[in-house]
Amino acid sequence: MRPSAALVLALCLAGSAAAREVRVPIRVDEAFLRELLVQTAFTDPEQTAVVYTDGVDCRSVTLRNPTLRAGGGVVTVTSDVETKLGTLFVGICLFRVDWNGKLESRLEPQLDPTRPLVRFRVRETRLLEADGSQHVATRTLSDWLERYGTPRLERLAIDLGSPMDDLRAVLPLFLSGGNAARAQALVDSLALESVAIAEREVVLRVRLDIPTAEPRQPSAPEPELGPEEVARFEAALAGWDGFITYIVKRAGTETSDSRLREELFEVLLEARQELVDALARPTAAGADPVRPLFLVSWRRLSGVLRELGAQARDRGVLRYLGFIAAADALAAIDALGPEFGVEMTRDGLRRLARVLAPADAADPLEAPEGVDPELRRALDFGEPLAPPELEDAPAPESLPEPEPEAQPPAPPTSRLDSVLRALAAFVAPSAWAATPQPGSLPRLTREEDRRLRGWVPRRRELNEYLPLVQRLLHGAAEDAVTPKHVGAEVRAAYLELQVATAWQETCWRHYVRVKGQVIAIRSHAGAVGLMQVNSRVWRGFYDPRFLLADPSYNARAGSEILLRYYLDLAYAQGEHRRPGGFDNLVRAAYAAYNGGPGQLARYRSADTPKSLRAIDAGFFKKYRAVRAGRELDVMRCFG
Repeated sequence: MRPSAALVLALCLAGSAAAREVRVPIRVDEAFLRELLVQTAFTDPEQTAVVYTDGVDCRSVTLRNPTLRAGGGVVTVTSDVETKLGTLFVGICLFRVDWNGKLESRLEPQLDPTRPLVRFRVRETRLLEADGSQHVATRTLSDWLERYGTPRLERLAIDLGSPMDDLRAVLPLFLSGGNAARAQALVDSLALESVAIAEREVVLRVRLDIPTAEPRQPSAPEPELGPEEVARFEAALAGWDGFITYIVKRAGTETSDSRLREELFEVLLEARQELVDALARPTAAGADPVRPLFLVSWRRLSGVLRELGAQARDRGVLRYLGFIAAADALAAIDALGPEFGVEMTRDGLRRLARVLAPADAADPLEAPEGVDPELRRALDFGEPLAPPELEDAPAPESLPEPEPEAQPPAPPTSRLDSVLRALAAFVAPSAWAATPQPGSLPRLTREEDRRLRGWVPRRRELNEYLPLVQRLLHGAAEDAVTPKHVGAEVRAAYLELQVATAWQETCWRHYVRVKGQVIAIRSHAGAVGLMQVNSRVWRGFYDPRFLLADPSYNARAGSEILLRYYLDLAYAQGEHRRPGGFDNLVRAAYAAYNGGPGQLARYRSADTPKSLRAIDAGFFKKYRAVRAGRELDVMRCFG
C-alpha cells in the first residue's frame, strides 16, 4: 500500500504572509474507482449494465464484468459485451445474430466548475474479439454503443461533496486556541483544485489556506504534573483509546477479509502499547499527549482503510474517502509546525469518528471496561471466554500494586539445583518426568481450580502447587489450539511456548504476598497475573476483574493471545522458514507477546536493545528446558 497522502503532500508559501497554502492529495485507487463504477454504471441485476434492449430479447447490448485500469492520463474500462442483433417482424425475431466480445473505453477526468465533482468523459472506444483482436462492428452496433453505452459509462463520477462537508466540519475542531475567525477562514478556503490520472490511481488535490497564528515562544521546562493535570492527561489518552478502538472495530465489522482484519488488529495493539508507554511517562503540562499517537497510528491505518473503502457498498466508499481526507489533512497541517496549533480535542476525535458511522448513536470515545463481543468478532477472536465461577470477583482497583514489583529470586547454584531435583523426584517422581505429551495431563477439577485462587505456595507446597499449574497451563493451551487443526509439530511447539512463557513472565505464579496481603502480581505497566496480561492493552477482549481474580481465566486469556501471535503473525509471516526453523516461531511469538506486534522480529534484529535481548535470551533458555523435558525446573525460581 502507498503511504498516507500527508507524507507526500505539496506545501507552498502563499503570496501573503498571513496564510500558508496546503495541498492534500486524495488518492482514489483503482479498487475504489471500480467500486464507484459498479455503483453508478453497472446497476442492473448481477452488476451488469443493460445499455440497450427492445424488451423481447431480439435486440440488446449488455455489459458485464468490468475491469478498470488507471494510467497514461486516462481510465481504461474493459467489460464483456453481449449483443443480440435481430429484426423484429410482426412479433417474431428474424435473423438474430449473437456476438460476444469486449468493449474497451478510455475515459478522461474533468472537474465540474460549480461544485467538488469529477466527471469522466469517454474519449475513445473500441470493440475487441475474445482473443483481443480488433472487431469490425456493424454500423448499428456502433450507433447503439455511442448512443446508449457511452452515457452509461459516463455515469462514473467522484462526488466529493460529502467528503468536503466532512472536512469543513472536522478540521476547525482540531485548531487550538478557539479562534473562530481563523477556523472560518480555513473552511472558506477549502476547494477541489485539480485532478490527474497517475499509475493505478486518480489523484485529486484539495487546497486549503491555513491562517498563521502567533509563533509560540520557547518556554522554560515544565514542573512535574500535579494530580489534576495527570487526571486530564489520562482522560485525553482514554478518549484516544476509545477513538482508535471504535475505528478499528467499525472497519473490522465491515470486512470479512482475514488479512485486513489482522492488519487492523496489529494497528490497535500497537496503538494501545504506545498508550501504555505514554501513561508511564506523562508529558509536560499543556502538551497534547494524543497528537503524536494519532500521527503514528494514522500512518499504519490509512493503507488498510483505503483497501476497506474499496470493499464498501452503497455510499461507504465516500465515507471512507471523507475520513481519509480529513485525517490526511490533519497530518498535513501538523507537518507545517507547532505554530499552526493542531490539537486532538475530544470533540474533534468524536466528529472524525462519526464520518465513518454517521448514524451510530454511541459515543465513539466511550468504551466499557468489560468484554466487547463485537470487537472480538470484528478482529477474529470469536466469542468471549466463559467467565469463571466466582462469588465475589474483586474489582481491579481493589487490589493494590506491589511496591516494589515482585521479582523471582535468582536461580540457586547448580549443586543446590541438583539437590532440589533429587528431592522433588523422590517426593513426586511423576512431576519430574519428561514433558507430557499433548492432551496427556488430566484437567483440573473444579476443586483444584478453586484451590489455586489466592495460593502463594511455600517451599514445602511446591510439589503440590507446580503440578497443578502445569495441568492448568496445558489445559488452557490445548483448549486454544485444538480448534485450529494445525500439524503435530506446530502444535507441540505452541504447547511448549505456553509453558515457557508463563515461566518467563511469573515463574508460574499468579499471586504474591506483600506486607502480609495476598495480591495478584501486577507489573508497573499494568500487566497482571500468571500470564501477565495487560488489561489496558487487551481492553474489550477480556474482563479485567477475572484477569486479576482467577488464574484459570488469566491462563486461558494468555493462551489465546499467544496463539494469535504464534499462528496469525509469526507463522503467517514465515518466521519458521528462516534459519532456525520452528524455534523462530516461538521466539517471534514471545517477543510480540512481551512487547506488542511491532516487536515480532526483535529476536533476530541487530538493533534490539541489550535489555530486550536479555529478556528474549532468558525466555529461550526456559523454552529449551521445557523442550528437553524439564518443565518443572521452574522450581528454581523459588530458591
